[in-house]
Amino acid sequence: MVVGQSVRHAIDDWEQRKFEAAMLHACNAIDGTAGKLYPALGNKERFTRTLRENYEILGPMGAPGIDLVETRFPVSVKGPTAPDGKPDIADVIYGIHRCVHAHGDELPGGFELLQDAAGPKQVTHMEIERGKVRLSDRFIFGLLAVAVFSPANHDQSIKELDGYFLTFGKSAKLMINEWWGRASGFPAIAAQEPMPQVKLDFGNWSRP
Repeated sequence: MVVGQSVRHAIDDWEQRKFEAAMLHACNAIDGTAGKLYPALGNKERFTRTLRENYEILGPMGAPGIDLVETRFPVSVKGPTAPDGKPDIADVIYGIHRCVHAHGDELPGGFELLQDAAGPKQVTHMEIERGKVRLSDRFIFGLLAVAVFSPANHDQSIKELDGYFLTFGKSAKLMINEWWGRASGFPAIAAQEPMPQVKLDFGNWSRP
């Protein structure tokens, strides 16, 4: 899998308002990245591990202000792999978005993406009910950032991505072909717009 092509397809589909297709390509970019990082692991373990090891990127890009390390979601996914056995965002993205799209199935109701990334800037929504989580479409770009910034993809610059970029906050514009493999440089970008880290607590929502 050519990660760079998955990144390009995700952005192209998002621009055409094909949000589920864009999410599939973003998940493919993570699949390709995770396969390079952890070739000996199964798909699920390496996918979720790659996301958890990059919450400092995925969080600010996809859910600014939310503590993704500590937050658990009141949804049912098969075999959650978070340390406490309750689904975190990596489990939700893998169990709902990655697996459903990869199998060609229809996304379950209540999990559709909310359209934030087109603007206004610094506005991000998340809608959560018992058993349902609607994420912001900013998660598409959060996943892409994890893939692009990963050192495993330092060699993914392709001509087709000339002019393509990711944005952060009010003004940061990160040209993709200049940011392959530069995960160590992102904290300095994020630090320019510090934000709180809030743990979402749903109490007993996850109980039957």
